[in-house]
Amino acid sequence: MNRSNRSGLSTGTIFMLTLTCLVVIGFCALLPKLTGSTSISTNAIDLAVKLDESLAQLMGSAQSSPTTVKPSNTSIKPITTPVPTVTPVPTTAPVKQFSLCATGTIQLDSNTLKTLNDKNAGYRFDIMFGGLGGALQSDLTVSTLKNSVIPSQALSSSNMPADLLNTMKQAGIDAVNLGHLTGLNDGIAGLTETKNSMISAGISPFGLYTTPEERASAVVGTSNGVNIALLSYLNDLANVGKKKTSAQEREYAYAALDVDQIRSDIQQLRQRGAEVVIVSLCWGKSNATSPTKEQKQLAQQIADAGADIILGNNPQAVFPVEVLTAQRGDGKYHPVLCAYSMGNLFTFDRESRNNLSGILLRADVQYDTATGTIAFDNLTYDPTFCWRDAIDGVTRTGVVLADPNDQPTFLGKKQLDVMERCYNQIQNVMKDTVLKEK
Repeated sequence: MNRSNRSGLSTGTIFMLTLTCLVVIGFCALLPKLTGSTSISTNAIDLAVKLDESLAQLMGSAQSSPTTVKPSNTSIKPITTPVPTVTPVPTTAPVKQFSLCATGTIQLDSNTLKTLNDKNAGYRFDIMFGGLGGALQSDLTVSTLKNSVIPSQALSSSNMPADLLNTMKQAGIDAVNLGHLTGLNDGIAGLTETKNSMISAGISPFGLYTTPEERASAVVGTSNGVNIALLSYLNDLANVGKKKTSAQEREYAYAALDVDQIRSDIQQLRQRGAEVVIVSLCWGKSNATSPTKEQKQLAQQIADAGADIILGNNPQAVFPVEVLTAQRGDGKYHPVLCAYSMGNLFTFDRESRNNLSGILLRADVQYDTATGTIAFDNLTYDPTFCWRDAIDGVTRTGVVLADPNDQPTFLGKKQLDVMERCYNQIQNVMKDTVLKEK
C-alpha cells in the first residue's frame, strides 16, 4: 500500500523529542548538586523555558500546513509598459498644382473657310484641328484668336462661324485671349457678340472688355483648385478699331501696355484671391524673329510687378522661352515663365516659313499656399506645323504636331519637307531655352 506524502513531523518523532527534552532537564537539575554550584540552576530553568518555547513552536509547525512567504509590498515595483511620447506632426499647407498648355495664335480668313466647307456637312473644323489629337488637353489651355464670331453679321475674312469655337473647345482650348491689334475692329457691339459666342461654347474670353464694370473685374477662374487670373495688354490698336470706338469706350475696352497699370491690376486681383496671374502681351512687330532688348526689359518689369506667367503674341515667329527671377522685395524666390512669342498655331498667311510654325508650351504650375509662391515642373513643348494640301482631291488646311519621326500619312512629300524644315527651325530656336521637346 502506498504511503501518503504528508508534510510536517510524525507522532513518533514528536514523542522522542519530548522524551529527550525531559532527560536534558533532569540532568540540568542534578548537575548543581553534583558540582556544588548554584549558579547553574537559574540557567537550567531558563534553558528549560527556552526548550519549552521551542517545543511549542515546533508543535505548532507540525500541526499547521506550510505557507508561502510573500515578499513585502514595499518591495514590489509595478511593471508598466512605457508609452512613447507622441510628437505633434507639423501641419503643412498644401501645394496645389494645375497643368498648363499655351498655344500660338489662331487666325483664319475667307479662303480658309472655303477649304473647310463641305456643302453637305458644313464647316469641317474637325479637319483643321484633327491632326493634333489630344495634344491640347490640359487643366488649362490658353490661346489667342484674331477673329470675331458675330452671328448677326455675314461671314468674312475676319468674322467666323460659331462652329469654330465649338471645335476649339472640343480640341481642348479653355480660355481665349482677345487682346490683339484688331480686337475692336467691330466695335463694342461686335466684341459683345463675340464674347457671348465664346461663353456659349464653354470658352472663357479675356483681354477686351465691353463695360467699365467688366474692365474692373478681370477674369479670375479656378483650375484644379488653383485661383487663376487672366490679364491682357496691348501696345496699340489697329486704326479700324480706333475708328469703330470712341475715346470713352477705349478707356475701358482694352488695357494699354503700362507697367504701373499692370502692377495695380495684379494687386487688386491678389486681393480678390488670385494665386497665379497669367499676363498676355500683344507686342513687337509681326515679322520679328527674336525679342528686342526693350521687350526683355519690359518683361522683367512685368515679372517684378507680380506676373507669374507671360505669354507674348503678335510676332508670327517662335521666340525663345525663359524663366525670369522676379524681385518683389519680400526675400522670396519668384520664378516667372516668359514666352516672348509662341508663333502661330494656325494662320492663313503662308508667305514665310516662320509663319507656319508654332509651339504648344506645357508646364505643371505649383502654388505653395504657405509661402504664396509658385514653381514650375515638366517644362516642355510640342512643335506645330500649319499645313495646306490636297486631301482626296480637295484642298484642305489644318495644323499637326511637327515630328519628322511620326509623319502624318495624309500629307504629300512637298508638305512633309516643309514641315521638317519648320521643325528644324523651331529646334534651333528652342535649343538653349528652359523647355525640352516633349
